[in-house]
Amino acid sequence: MRPADRAAARSTGERPGGGPSRRSARPPRLLALAPLLAVLAPGAAWAQLPDLVDLSAQYMPGAAIEDPRPVRAQVSSYEVNANVPIPLGEKTFLIPGATYHVEAISYVGAPPGFDELRAFHAVDVPVLFVQLLPDDWSLSLRVAPGLAGDFEALDAGLVRVSALGLVTRTLSEKLVLGGGALASYSFGSFLPLPAAYVDWTPSPLFRVEAFLPGFAAVKLLFSDRVEVGLRADLAGNAYAVRDPRVTGAWPCAAQPADDPATEQDERAARPEECLDHVAYSVATAGVTLGVRAFSSVWVTAQAGHSLFRRYEPMNDEDEGVPGGGQSIPNVLFFRAGVTWRIPKS
Repeated sequence: MRPADRAAARSTGERPGGGPSRRSARPPRLLALAPLLAVLAPGAAWAQLPDLVDLSAQYMPGAAIEDPRPVRAQVSSYEVNANVPIPLGEKTFLIPGATYHVEAISYVGAPPGFDELRAFHAVDVPVLFVQLLPDDWSLSLRVAPGLAGDFEALDAGLVRVSALGLVTRTLSEKLVLGGGALASYSFGSFLPLPAAYVDWTPSPLFRVEAFLPGFAAVKLLFSDRVEVGLRADLAGNAYAVRDPRVTGAWPCAAQPADDPATEQDERAARPEECLDHVAYSVATAGVTLGVRAFSSVWVTAQAGHSLFRRYEPMNDEDEGVPGGGQSIPNVLFFRAGVTWRIPKS
């Protein structure tokens, strides 16, 4: 699920209107591309370095999640992440970090026997390496191991790893282009994807930034104090389910006796129908607002509408449980956050 919008923080070389000068800020300008590696985990931002601390919360109203739709689920998301930039040299940087994300779910109209899974958690420990290269090129590499699940029990099935490599070039003070690849491994499946980046700042008051397949944003910037714009995000996650109400019940576990009222034989487990983890994907778009409260601390908000939502129960072979996947009705959403950005010097 995507975090609150984050904006540019210029640590050196400010030009009139907020952009870096070509003479004094070329390395930080190139380094602005480094945080794009965080697209697989919260913390990606418009910044020369990842934000020092970021807190965010998102609310989505209840929506039907079952056919014939007797149950409505309301999801609230909360997230905190922190990063520690460490210069290893004039052109080499290491940025370790930590991220915690939780999806809190409440239900209305759940029938008897419905397993109300209340919370899903994700913890990631990313490490970002940035190397500035000659001729305005830069190389960024990021690896983020972590755990994702309901945390009712911990095992190797909760482990996941994401990685991204990005090469970028500053073509001018107004245009940066980049490309690379990202990949993730979880629940026995490996998913590679191409990645592309563009950062276009035709004037000190206007900026366009996009990282595909992650996000696209357009912003108006006012006096380094207010930012207003539009943003679209594509996000997703998968969480292991270890709740004993699921793992100890049929079809995950064989039962001592068969229920004569059902067609199935509960005395034999069916692993292909057992819920091992849940995959969730969502696309959103909305209006963003950022206000600098003091120093380099910003308060942000975004309101909009989801464009796509999909819920998919998966078995331990990372295959969809028969008859389980469904699209979820789109709803309005609201997201708010507080961000401590890299201070200006």
